[in-house]
Amino acid sequence: MTHPPRMRPTFALLLHEDAGAIYDRLASMLDAPDSEVEGQVHFPRAFLRIRGGRRPILSPHLDLDLRIDGEQVFLHGRFSPRPNVWMGFMALFFLIGMVGLVGLVFGLAQLMLGGPFWTIWAAPVSAALIGFIYGAAFIGQGLSSEEMYRLRAFVEASVRESSLNS
Repeated sequence: MTHPPRMRPTFALLLHEDAGAIYDRLASMLDAPDSEVEGQVHFPRAFLRIRGGRRPILSPHLDLDLRIDGEQVFLHGRFSPRPNVWMGFMALFFLIGMVGLVGLVFGLAQLMLGGPFWTIWAAPVSAALIGFIYGAAFIGQGLSSEEMYRLRAFVEASVRESSLNS
């Protein structure tokens, strides 16, 4: 089953052992001097990113948290850009959407009054810009797919190591 593309891809790992042990193992793996991943672990949440002094704007963050579904416990992960980049995307969506809405309302008012209604074009132009920015998010995912893979592999290794040590 294929999933439609998402702006912030997610995954879930079914845990067969104590979640606390997995978070402890994750924290110890992060503290290792040769770890390529850095982050913070605060049970039941954690966030990870690739270690390095220079993080490109497209470098992903992985947010982890525990989800309980009946008797099963899942480690839920969500990839996203850096928080300030994500807020920039959302602010840009809002700003462009508002410009489009104001242009549409003003243009419709002008149309009803018999005046020039050229501002109505702000609505389709805004929709096109929002679509372009939305597509750019997927281009960014493609460019950072290797880092996303390494972050997920790191998490899967902590789950695997914890189950081997139990």
